[in-house]
Amino acid sequence: MSTTATAGADVEQGGIGDLIDGFPDGLIAVTRSDGQSLELLVWPLRGEPIVRTIPVGVSRPPDPVEFDISGRSIATLLPVPDQASGVLYAGIPQDAAIIATDVTGYAWHDTGPSHLAYTTFVDDELQIWAVHQGNGVPEIVTRAVGIDGHVEAWGDWGFAVQDDARDSIVLFTEAGEIKDTKIGRVLDSVGTGWLAVDNQGVGLLSAGGGVRMLPATTPSGDVLAGRFSDDGQRLALLTAEGIHVMPVEDGGPSVQSDGRPGVPQLAWSSDGRFVAYPGSRGIWVVDSREGETVEVLTNRTFTGLEMLTVGEL
Repeated sequence: MSTTATAGADVEQGGIGDLIDGFPDGLIAVTRSDGQSLELLVWPLRGEPIVRTIPVGVSRPPDPVEFDISGRSIATLLPVPDQASGVLYAGIPQDAAIIATDVTGYAWHDTGPSHLAYTTFVDDELQIWAVHQGNGVPEIVTRAVGIDGHVEAWGDWGFAVQDDARDSIVLFTEAGEIKDTKIGRVLDSVGTGWLAVDNQGVGLLSAGGGVRMLPATTPSGDVLAGRFSDDGQRLALLTAEGIHVMPVEDGGPSVQSDGRPGVPQLAWSSDGRFVAYPGSRGIWVVDSREGETVEVLTNRTFTGLEMLTVGEL
């Protein structure tokens, strides 16, 4: 059973660590305050939030903004009217720029900061691209025919492409060679090469093609998003009703909270204790150890968030 507390505008008078006992990190997020412009909000562990405008166009409804693993770079895909592809913006928030057009999807590297992969679909050919340093020059990794989809995950283990036409996952090596195909939908990846996938229930798929089930019961209903903790030991799953946190290996408790989400995103604290996600307004922060939930910054609408360790603030 979780308990819920609400903090409104008054929370901005202090740091996030002043509100939530034991919280180890700062919070960085993208917020939409007036329905048009996007702003970057940095909420330190101690100290008031800092807000600044970022030069990225917006759409209605807003598309999610994804942070890289360090929380220092952002990416977002802006749709183009009457087209299935969009315009990819990425980089340091205050210097975010157009990386490519005709983009079907993108994924930050699961261990390498500022490493970004994206896919284009031109003349019935899927192309996987990689940007290895921030706003560096994109390099093509591979081309493939017969796959109509987008990259969903990237790591040292390779690439996972979601084939939207066939509801399947195509696994590529890091060099761009097709390795395997499985039915399902990618939720997240971890640096060890395991992917969380949804295929009439959530399980684990290895980059080599092996499959195993999770030891705990997964939530009923559609899973909107999934995120491994930094150590890969826990998995948070987001549904329309709230969040479900479970162990990846046998042992350890499962935690549920019923705060309804907004943009389907999840972020873990560096110690694997807290997991946060945007609500329709504000941000829900769930203590997966104590089972308590706090709603913060309820005077804002968020389109993306990530944690920042104290040393990065």
